[in-house]
Amino acid sequence: MNIHVFATDYDGTIAEGNQVAEVTARALARVRASGRKVLLVTGRMLPDLQSVCPDVERMFDAIVAENGALVYFPERREVRTLGDPPEPALVEALQRRGVPFGLGSAIVATDAPFAEAALAAIQETGVERSLVFNKGALMLLPGGVTKGTGVTAALAALELSPHNMVGIGDAENDHAFLSICECAVAVADAVPALRERADYVTRAMAAQGTVEFIEEHLLDDLVQIIPRLTRHHLVLGERADGTPVAVPAHGTRLLILGPSASGKSTLTGVLAERVLESHRSLLLIDPEGDYRTLADLEGVVVFGGKGEQGLPAPEELDQLLRHARTSLVLDLSAMTLAEKVAYATTVLAVVATVRSSIGLPHWLILDEAHHVLPAQGAPGADFVRPGAEGLALITLDATAMAPSVRPLVNVVASTELAALHAGVRSVQAARTTRADTPAVEGPELERGEAALAWLEPEPRAARFRVTRRRLHHRRHLRKYTEGELPTERSFFFRGPAGALNLRAANLARFVELAEGVDEPTWAYHLASREYSGWIREMIKDPELADEVGAIEAATMPPSESRRQVLERVRAKYAV
Repeated sequence: MNIHVFATDYDGTIAEGNQVAEVTARALARVRASGRKVLLVTGRMLPDLQSVCPDVERMFDAIVAENGALVYFPERREVRTLGDPPEPALVEALQRRGVPFGLGSAIVATDAPFAEAALAAIQETGVERSLVFNKGALMLLPGGVTKGTGVTAALAALELSPHNMVGIGDAENDHAFLSICECAVAVADAVPALRERADYVTRAMAAQGTVEFIEEHLLDDLVQIIPRLTRHHLVLGERADGTPVAVPAHGTRLLILGPSASGKSTLTGVLAERVLESHRSLLLIDPEGDYRTLADLEGVVVFGGKGEQGLPAPEELDQLLRHARTSLVLDLSAMTLAEKVAYATTVLAVVATVRSSIGLPHWLILDEAHHVLPAQGAPGADFVRPGAEGLALITLDATAMAPSVRPLVNVVASTELAALHAGVRSVQAARTTRADTPAVEGPELERGEAALAWLEPEPRAARFRVTRRRLHHRRHLRKYTEGELPTERSFFFRGPAGALNLRAANLARFVELAEGVDEPTWAYHLASREYSGWIREMIKDPELADEVGAIEAATMPPSESRRQVLERVRAKYAV
């Protein structure tokens, strides 16, 4: 199953006139009955929500209220507040200015026409609060709190991943949580900026659009939409003309072939790094201990080999795999071949169980697959199944693997053309249906090159230069990607009239906020060349600053400049 979580906004998405219609409630119930978790993500305060929707606690597995500042788990009646309560000085300043407002656990709620007075009160008191608009409403939120941070906290508590989540919304404040969803959906009458950036826009408006999406796509596990999500593809390299060569993050079953010392491990390492950089979870079974250096990447734990941590027992492994941001490398190098096969079989059984319940790990990589899934007999092959998750099998020769595994492969890669073509023929021969056999023409691959053959839906092949591994580079840049820069080194989106006070304390937050601000605000800071200045002075990256500066100096629509700037930041820092 691709999708294990459905997250939805309330007003304008499932509710109209404060109420959830019976037809909408039934559609949400069908989602939960399918085994999926349903999250409500709203700017409303919890008591207000409970008063207008008395059944809310029976409808949702978690409620993210106050625009991310509060998370409520109905089943265990647990409330978690994720922001500081409203500051007395701010409350007094708002009262003096005649601003009508309501107070929540952390939120201060008012109306959009009072934005100027609210900002003045924030500036006077010096509190760290951000103004967030929701159509005609205005929220004053603690710094760093968004619907996205609230959803992230809820997912962590439920041991689920945003890569297994689809979200739907209609307003400006939905940008933050939709941006972390694997598939972002906007109802037909959503604000234009949300529709523009959504992966899918419903035909119907408001709650009718949500019901339409549930019935046509969500309950069908997004099988028609997932292939369109090319933004999640994992780039392995590029063709001679600079065109990227990538594999889908979903449903890819990749066979990597090649003789020893030909670059096969490098290609596998690049794949693993791309998976990890996209914040997906990974389990790598490493029979020879070749991938222990992945432990230098955040979130990766290596077990086995000659290290201090022995290999986990099945019960431990089950628990470890349920942590969405933890990836594992299991080094079997200290085992005999028989022990490797037996232990790997146990691991594959646990993986199959966890994947069926929560979709983790997102990728399974089997190095030296012919060791753990040998052609002469492999009990572990029964647990290697087609599905929404990714799979990579690395071996010298496809025919050395269990016959039942070969037909599962839908992409073949190799560092040698003869091995590629032999691998494609082996897979095609094992399949019950026949298709065109893709091939790569031309001279033999050079050092650093590889070839990829996609077997479906349209057979094709390409040669490409493998991307350099980024391991060392990533370790150096982590503090700028996810760390907390001090206020004086943070970037603030304020806009031409100074009506905003959105703080980006790191590059991940910068990208999230940049995706959601309106075009005048984006264009204002662009014209002032503030983006390149911040990157140069505060992030200390003159190379990226020069690239962004060139975009600032060029003449292009704001939407295009935003796309280009964020594309370069993501390419460099994987945010």
